[in-house]
Amino acid sequence: MPIFQKKFAPKVAPPRTQRLNIGCPPPAEDLDDFRTITLNLVDKQLCFIDGVWLNGLKPGPGGSVASGSGVNVTDDLLRMKRRMKALEQENNMLQVKLDVLVDLLTENVIELNEIKNQ
Repeated sequence: MPIFQKKFAPKVAPPRTQRLNIGCPPPAEDLDDFRTITLNLVDKQLCFIDGVWLNGLKPGPGGSVASGSGVNVTDDLLRMKRRMKALEQENNMLQVKLDVLVDLLTENVIELNEIKNQ
C-alpha cells in the first residue's frame, strides 16, 4: 500500500444528455413583458418604474419609458429630482477625490523641496 495514495477520490458524474422534464415544453413567454408593471384604473394608468409608481407612463420597447400625452408633471419632477440627487452624489465623490489628490500633490511637492534644499 503506497504512502501518498489518495484515500478518497469521488467519481466524476457523467454529463446529462437529456432534460429532466422531458414532457414539459420549454417556456415560450418573453420575460421582458414582466419587467414593468402597469395598473389600469378607471381614470388613471400607473406604471411601476425604478421602485416608484408613476402616472400616465407606458413602457416602450426594450423597457424604455415612452411618455404619452397625459404625462403628469409631478412624475417628470420626481424623475428629475432623483437624477439630480444622483448627480449631486457623484459630484461630491469627485470633489473628495480631487481634494485627496491635491493633498497628495502638496505633500509630494513639500518632500521634493526638502530633498532639493539638502
